[in-house]
Amino acid sequence: MKYLLGIDVGTNGTKSVLFSEEGKLIDISYRGYKVLYPRERWVEQSSEDWWLGLRDTVRELLTRNDVRDHVVALSLSAQGGATVLLDSGFKPLRNAVGWLDLRAQETQSLLEKDITREELQEICGWNHLFALSFPVVFWFKHNDPELFSRTRYVATTVDYMNYRLTGRFAIDLSNCAMTEFLDIERRDWSDRLLHIAGIKRQQVPEIVPSGERVGTITPEASEELSLPEKVIVISGAHDQYCANIGAGALQEGDCVLSSGTAWVLLATSDRLLRDQGGLIHPGPHLLKDKYGLMTAVSSAGDSLNWFQSTFERHATLEQLSDEVKKVRPGSDGMVFIPKFTSKSQRACFLNVDTAHDRMHFARAVFEGVALANRRHIETFQEIGMKIEKLIMIGGGSRSSVWPAIVADVSGIPVFIPLQRESACAGAALLAGVGSGVFSSIEEAAGRFTGKTQRIDPDRGNREVYDRAYGRFVSALDYV
Repeated sequence: MKYLLGIDVGTNGTKSVLFSEEGKLIDISYRGYKVLYPRERWVEQSSEDWWLGLRDTVRELLTRNDVRDHVVALSLSAQGGATVLLDSGFKPLRNAVGWLDLRAQETQSLLEKDITREELQEICGWNHLFALSFPVVFWFKHNDPELFSRTRYVATTVDYMNYRLTGRFAIDLSNCAMTEFLDIERRDWSDRLLHIAGIKRQQVPEIVPSGERVGTITPEASEELSLPEKVIVISGAHDQYCANIGAGALQEGDCVLSSGTAWVLLATSDRLLRDQGGLIHPGPHLLKDKYGLMTAVSSAGDSLNWFQSTFERHATLEQLSDEVKKVRPGSDGMVFIPKFTSKSQRACFLNVDTAHDRMHFARAVFEGVALANRRHIETFQEIGMKIEKLIMIGGGSRSSVWPAIVADVSGIPVFIPLQRESACAGAALLAGVGSGVFSSIEEAAGRFTGKTQRIDPDRGNREVYDRAYGRFVSALDYV
């Protein structure tokens, strides 16, 4: 029996999952680490924590399972948009700057003298000038020239980890897209964007498409991870793209809804589509000649976390879900708008009445997140992408009420994979394709996805949710 490792290097921790060649999940190991906030709007991490998280979880899996000599390959699912400045020996010069960091807002106006949002979007598909690697590197050039002069390489999470594993500095296209340095049509680094940031091609990683071989692990990595040196490292992907194939979203119009702290939608598309409003961000898909279209309700899961910690501290998600079922759809007219959704960027409740109780507020939060999600789905439709099905993964999918609300509000069937480790499954799937265990992503996906639970929209709730959506949208410009 051959075994594959799918490893997700995330924002809050690293999870390693051991799969058999048949796609069966054997075991899981997880290690959390700190997110650092050294100053207001600064978000950082220790890149060494990423490595230690990978090392410890892999070693734990091998300790618990007698499979060391049967592991064929591994691949990484990784958070995108983090930035690591490295010296000539590939050693970090400072903490990694996280994808949630906003320090580059300070130099946004200066950056706009070199490139407009519209020009940036035309090149890379994104129009953010205050986050991700491109504006962050630009910030360092202008705010810490001494450190910038010592920087020999600019890395993200996945290529830094690939280097630690194999000695090869390599990134995949989906993570490259998250740097904002990618020329999306050419599928290569943009010389113009690199020049504006003040770096050269020699300073960024080699692009190795997802599912292709990066190399075997080094003797040093072999000793640290307790893996044989014959184990192959296969180029992985951004975590949302890994989850996309791990959940089986292989056809045009399939969309994975990853319901964590943020709710991220990633739709599979046969075409490169652009959204001039900037809500949807395209990237090269892991499937040949396809694209991923990504968007997010950034405070979705966080809205419920806030409500629980403030008003229902002792209630579990399931207990809260059961209580919410007792309130009629539409929350008797109350509407919740999540943070960062409206013009003011602040969360709010609308149409509050003295007849409402605490569970009306709770249900309004569940529904408000689903209403914000519908707005993004309609943006997909406006640019020519019809969403045929939603595959819901992550913490929100574990609620007994939220997936049904999502289906009712959007009018689209929701599918919940019973195998819930979609990101790690996608990474293991790529490891299997790159090492020859599987002939293609399509062949492997059927083994890893497994059974799903289907939730169809309740047409009887459609009218009440259409009215709620009308109130939601009309309020966005004035609250």
